Amino acid sequence: MKSLIILPGLNEKLRLFHILILLRSFFHKIINNIELIYDFNLNIIDIFINLSNIKYFWTFMIVIKNSLLFNYYQLNDITCIDNLSLLKANQDNNKNRFTLIYIFTNIKTKSRIILRLIINKNQRVPSLTNLFSCANWLEREIYDLFGVIFSNHPDLRRILTDYGFTHNPLLKDFPLTGYLELRYNESLKCVEYQPVKLMQEYRFFNFESPWNQYLIKTKLNI
Repeated sequence: MKSLIILPGLNEKLRLFHILILLRSFFHKIINNIELIYDFNLNIIDIFINLSNIKYFWTFMIVIKNSLLFNYYQLNDITCIDNLSLLKANQDNNKNRFTLIYIFTNIKTKSRIILRLIINKNQRVPSLTNLFSCANWLEREIYDLFGVIFSNHPDLRRILTDYGFTHNPLLKDFPLTGYLELRYNESLKCVEYQPVKLMQEYRFFNFESPWNQYLIKTKLNI
């Protein structure tokens, strides 16, 4: 392990390759694979990591942020992908349903770690609000739009949809027209929810020219 020690003043490119070795050495039990993407001059380097086990997810995050060997202390974004269209026809729709993507940045080395974690539907994911304060709103957004539950979150509430909303609009099995419609009731003087009703004009279109009503139709008996 002496060859893995990162000395002060070491070239940042060499330092980054040492980080890759350390990631593989310390977290080989939970990392599926590591991909390295960089530009021509190696000025901007992205490290893609696929985690295979959520059991050590919290430990991995603590080490990535607080360890002087890594020091990825800036959380840029958290997003989610619905894998419904990627699942096989005979596969359970709840298994491997979502892919969570975390993006961390080390400003000194100009590198990013892009972490991908596949989870099942209704599976709880540890919240990062105690490590990164910005994760509060990011996790609330994913909870609101996808229904992913983050454990130990201090205030897991909807952030984009209405208070009375009961579904997750970014799920791929969510209908395009939704389940409820919001309208103002003039007689009750209040806003109310009603089930979505599609009129027949929405499904059947009348292609007849509107000018036909002004034509005079006559019947000739010859």
